[in-house]
Amino acid sequence: MADAKTILQKYVSDMLALEQHIQQAIDKQVKENKDDPEVSSKYDKFATVSKQHVEALSDRLNQLGGALNSPVKTAVAAVAGVAAGLIDKFRSEEITKDFRDDYTALNLSLISYEMLHTTAISLGDRETADLAARNVKDNADFVMEIQRLLPQLVVRDLKTNHAEIRETINEQGADETHKLIDSIWK
Repeated sequence: MADAKTILQKYVSDMLALEQHIQQAIDKQVKENKDDPEVSSKYDKFATVSKQHVEALSDRLNQLGGALNSPVKTAVAAVAGVAAGLIDKFRSEEITKDFRDDYTALNLSLISYEMLHTTAISLGDRETADLAARNVKDNADFVMEIQRLLPQLVVRDLKTNHAEIRETINEQGADETHKLIDSIWK
C-alpha cells in the first residue's frame, strides 16, 4: 500500500519523464530552425523554459526522495516525446508539423500537470502543487503561442513547398482560421 510520499514521487517522476522527452524534441528543433528567425525565437524560448521545468521537477523529485528509474515510465514518456520529434523525418512541411507535434505533446503535459496539481493539493503538498501550477501555465502559454503562429506558417509552407499552386493560395486562410479558433474558445 502506497503512502502519500510514494504517490507524489510517482506523479513527479512521470511528469519529469514527459518533460525530458519534450525537451529533447524542442532542443532538436532549435538546431533545425536556427536559420528561421520567426521560428527560432519561439523555439529558443520554449527550450529555455523546458530546461527549467526539467531542473525544477528533478529537484522536487530529489526533495521527495524519489528517482526517475522506471523503465516502463521512461518508455511511455518516450513515446509521448517522440510524437514531438520523430515524424519530421518524412515530410517537407517540417516546421508546421514540428509545431503540431509539440502542440500535441504540450497538451499531454497540460493534463498531466493538472493531475499532478490535484494530487499534490489532495495530499497536502503545496510545494509540488505550486511547481505544477507554474509549469502548466508556461506550457499553456506555449500551446497558445503555437496556435497563434501555426496558420501563418501553414500558408508560408504551402507557398514555399508547392510552387505549382502558389498563385491560387488564399493568403487570408490564416486569418479565417484564427477567427474560427477564437470563436471556438469563446
